[in-house]
Order: sequence, then C-alpha cells, then structure tokens
Amino acid sequence: MFPTVRVSFAGCRAEARYAVLLDVVPVDGKRYRYAYHRSSWLVAGKADPPAPARLYPHPDSPFAGDQLRKQVVSFEKVKLTNNEMDKNGQIVLNSMHRYQPRIHLVKVREGGGPITDLSREQHRTFVFPETVFTAVTAYQNQLITKLKIDSNPFAKGFRDSSRLTDFDR
Repeated sequence: MFPTVRVSFAGCRAEARYAVLLDVVPVDGKRYRYAYHRSSWLVAGKADPPAPARLYPHPDSPFAGDQLRKQVVSFEKVKLTNNEMDKNGQIVLNSMHRYQPRIHLVKVREGGGPITDLSREQHRTFVFPETVFTAVTAYQNQLITKLKIDSNPFAKGFRDSSRLTDFDR
C-alpha cells in the first residue's frame, strides 16, 4: 500500500502486550470514475459487493507496551489486491471504490491465539480521516505511474534497469 500507514502510540501499559492490526473498510456504497477533463472523481454507480474483511496483523506483533511507546509501527509490508481468490493474506479491495484504513490496538490475552474477531478482544480502533483513498488498478497519468513504481518496494520488476546503480543491480 502506498503511501505506507505509520502509527505511534502513547499511554500503553509498559508490562502489557499488544497486537497491532490493520484493516481497510469501504467508506460508502458507491463506485467511482475519474473525469480527466474535470480532474475530479465522480460517482459512477452502486458499489460492488465488498470482499470479506481481513485483519492484517503487523508482522512484529505482539509488542510490549514500553516498546510501542518508543517506536513507530509501519505497515510497509501490507499488500493490496483486487483478486478475490487471494490466499496470501493480502487485503482484497474493489478497484474504483473508496476505502478507509483503520488501526486496531489489541491487548493480548494470556494464552490467546490469533485474533480473528475484534468483538471478542479488549481493543481500541483508530481512524484517521485523511487516509481515505480510492483503490485503482491502472493509472492514466504516467507521472503517477512512475511515482508509484519508484516508491513501491514490491514494484522492482517494473523499474527501468538502466537507471539502477551497480549496487541496486
């Protein structure tokens, strides 16, 4: 996911253990299209049925409370896909729909297993309105395509190898 979601926490109990999870939920029930001549997003109809929601646990979870207070938790490894048959734990989204990432801080129970249902856990959910985005699978603007390829660590195969340094090659 680009740009990367990064969060920091305060007020965690030092001795407690916390899992940090990310999910991405639809913002509304609409499908969008981009009007290039107007440089704006327009409603293009009713939304497609959403894929089942997936919780993406941060790979370093669980964290000690004092560890969380000292570091930024970054979700740079999360991958988004429009493939509903995905079996790799990626977050499945519909292209041309608007989404809101959410961060969940879950207090880990003694002997607790994987977190699959937040309603059964002691947790807090954090939503940042400025992170709403429209999922797209293709860009018409080549400058945006280049920015995405240059900034995305998973897009190495799309980079022009003639621009790479000897170290990068």
